[in-house]
Amino acid sequence: MNSERGDSGQFTLSTWLPGLSSRVAFTFGMISLVAALAVSGATYASARVFLVQQRESSALNRALIDSRVVDAALSENVQPGRVLSKLPGTSGTQALLLVDGEWLSSNVTVAPSDLPPDLLADAAPDGAWMRFSAQSGETMLAVAIPVNGGVFVETSSFSELDQTLMALGWVLAVASLTAFAVGAAVGRYAGRRLLRPLHALAVGSRRITEGDLRARVPVGADPELGAISQAFNEMAEAVQERISQEKRFSANVSHELRSPLTGILGTAELLENSRDQLPPRETSLITALVRQVRRFSVTVLDLLEVSQIGGDAAVQIESIEIAALIDEVLVMRGLSTSLRTGDTPRLRTDPRRFERIVGNLVDNAERHGRSMVEVSVAAGTSGVSVMVDDGGPGVPEELSERIFEPFERGETTDQDGAGLGLAIVREQVRLLKGDVSVSQSPYGGARFTVRFPETVA
Repeated sequence: MNSERGDSGQFTLSTWLPGLSSRVAFTFGMISLVAALAVSGATYASARVFLVQQRESSALNRALIDSRVVDAALSENVQPGRVLSKLPGTSGTQALLLVDGEWLSSNVTVAPSDLPPDLLADAAPDGAWMRFSAQSGETMLAVAIPVNGGVFVETSSFSELDQTLMALGWVLAVASLTAFAVGAAVGRYAGRRLLRPLHALAVGSRRITEGDLRARVPVGADPELGAISQAFNEMAEAVQERISQEKRFSANVSHELRSPLTGILGTAELLENSRDQLPPRETSLITALVRQVRRFSVTVLDLLEVSQIGGDAAVQIESIEIAALIDEVLVMRGLSTSLRTGDTPRLRTDPRRFERIVGNLVDNAERHGRSMVEVSVAAGTSGVSVMVDDGGPGVPEELSERIFEPFERGETTDQDGAGLGLAIVREQVRLLKGDVSVSQSPYGGARFTVRFPETVA
């Protein structure tokens, strides 16, 4: 089932609505069930009518034959009590004889009082028959035929027929359920086969969303679904080409700016070193110029790195001591290694990218978070988490996702940066199959958490 929430936080219709494959399977199953029930019902009704008619006809014929035997015996003045003994005994049947107001019976299965009241009045030479329920609960058929000096009645039990019909009903019910199961299985298979290209599209879309712009889907032989897959591949090709063009443009611009910018920065720093020989007004201008040129240089380098992430070099996985690497990052920035706390695990990751991630988070804490408070490491069975806490104003919840976009800066942060550091962090973390998030720090500022799901070495 799909589980989505609407803007109001309530579950939408897709929360409980089953998937298309399940609905196709259910539809196939219901069609098979309805068809099976129709066939089974018709079969059961026809069989019941046929078997009941056969049973009634058989009972009537037997009763007519037995009545002739009884009539002949009575005509020969045979004692009524001995007449019934001359009849062949059959399982499920009982012979009764009414002579001079007295009932004689071959057995005691059915009492004369159980017989329908109208049966004797309707007795006819060709037999009058009625169905009734005995005191035992069995369905019986009674046939009444007038004979010499009385009325002959023969009853037949329908219990065996009822059992046969019940068994037939259960067989047909099981067959109907089996038809439902088989239909559902066929529908499931057909639905999955039909949705297989759409599943491939979903997988391809997720891969592109995760940054794999080379993702493509196979084009099947079906002309309609194949057209969809072909259109998706063309769209993915266009997106990849557009992004590649933008990256090439950014890289070219950044590269072209580096040479003149290096010259400008060198000249500005030369002037800065000679500012003691200049008037105060020119000194302040040179100081501002150097600061802006350095900021411009950092921005150009960051732009160049953003354009090259994912294409500049493959991820080089090594087993590293991340605590030692974090200490190096802190020392390079003139910070105390005592700021690092927590576990000291080894992790299989790319050391160059890991150092860049931690370095950018530390720089962000120092530049925009007023000061860095702590870098903590937590190791678990699923990987390692690195948390960088600062003492700044924190990040509003509405900016928790946007802050990782290029050139996005919080309103309460120092506006001296270009807003590319966290974007670089996000891209580098994505290449390492991790994730990064920001939350409220227990120290009052912001906490940036990077999770590396790679196996701990």
